[in-house]
Amino acid sequence: MKRAFRTACFAAAALLAGLASASADDLVLKFVTLDNPDAHHNVRVQHPWAERINQQAHGLFRIQVFDGASIANQLNVYSRVQDDVAQIGWGLPDLATGKFKLTQVVELPYLTTSSEEASTAFWRLYKTGLLDSDFDQVVPLKLIVFPQSGEQFREKPATLDNLNGLKVVVGSKITSEVAAALGGAPLAFPINQYYEVLQRGTADVVQVGWTAFQPFKLAEVTKYHLDVPLGSAPGYVFMAKKKFESLPPEVQKILMANAGEKESRDFGKFWDDVNREWRESTAKLPGHTLLKLTQEQDKAWHARVETVVNAWAQSQPGGEKLLATYRQILADVRAGK
Repeated sequence: MKRAFRTACFAAAALLAGLASASADDLVLKFVTLDNPDAHHNVRVQHPWAERINQQAHGLFRIQVFDGASIANQLNVYSRVQDDVAQIGWGLPDLATGKFKLTQVVELPYLTTSSEEASTAFWRLYKTGLLDSDFDQVVPLKLIVFPQSGEQFREKPATLDNLNGLKVVVGSKITSEVAAALGGAPLAFPINQYYEVLQRGTADVVQVGWTAFQPFKLAEVTKYHLDVPLGSAPGYVFMAKKKFESLPPEVQKILMANAGEKESRDFGKFWDDVNREWRESTAKLPGHTLLKLTQEQDKAWHARVETVVNAWAQSQPGGEKLLATYRQILADVRAGK
C-alpha cells in the first residue's frame, strides 16, 4: 500500500512538473521589429535586448523576434499588439491614428538637437502622468525621440531663406505644418515611399533626419543636405496593458528591469550615433554637399516655425502646461539633473 501511495505521489509530482514545464515553454512573447534583420536598430539594439531578456528569464518565458512585416507593419502594429497577435511591438505612435495626440509635444521643432536628451525627457514626461490619456492602453518599455529632421534636397536650392516654391515630402501633421510655415508645399507620404517620390521628381526635398538614410537609401536620391532642428518623431517599444497585466509578476519584473529611463536614454544615444555616422558617411560621397544656414537665416526659420509650436500648444487641452513641462525636463536633462 505504502509503495503504491509513493508511486502515485511521484506520478502526480512528475505530471505537475511536466505541466509547469509546458507552461513555461508556451509563454512566448512575440516581438515585432517591422524592419529587415540587418537594419541597424535590429542588429545593434533590438536583437541584443531580446537576447538579454531571454538569458535573464532562465526558461520562465522567452521573447521570439519577428523581423519584417510578416506579422505586423508600421500602420497596424498598434492594433496587432492590442489584439495579441504580437505581444511586444516597435513602432511610431504617430501612426496609431488619433491616439497619441499629446505625445506630439516631442515632435515640435527647435526644442532640442539630441535624441539621447529628448528620449530621456520623453520618458520622464510620461512618468509625470501628463500623457496618461495617450498611454491608457499600453505599457511602454522604451520611449525614444528620433534625431531632428533636416532638409534633404534633390538639387541645390536657389535660396536658403525659405522653402518657397518647393514640394516637400513630410511624414506627419506637425512636419507638414513646419514645411508650410517655411513656404514649402507639403506632400505627405509614408517613409517607405520617400525614395520613389524623390526619384520620380514628384517632390524637391524631404524633411527627414539622417537615421532614415541607411534603411531607405536616401543618399541615392538627395544631394544637398541642411541640418536644422525642424522637429522629430517619437518611437516606442510597447505592450498592450491588458497583456502585460495578465503576465505572472516574475515575468513583469524581468521585463521592467529591462525597460524605463536608462533603456530609453541608451536607445536615444544609439540614434544619435547613427545620425552622426550617416551624416559623415553621406558627406564623403561624391556629389554630396552639406549646407548651413547663416545666423540670420536660422533666426528667421526659428521665428517662422515657432508659430507651429504656439498653435499646437494652444490647440491641445493642457497643451501649454505640457509644453512648458517638457521644456523644463529637457533643461534638467541637459544640465545633468
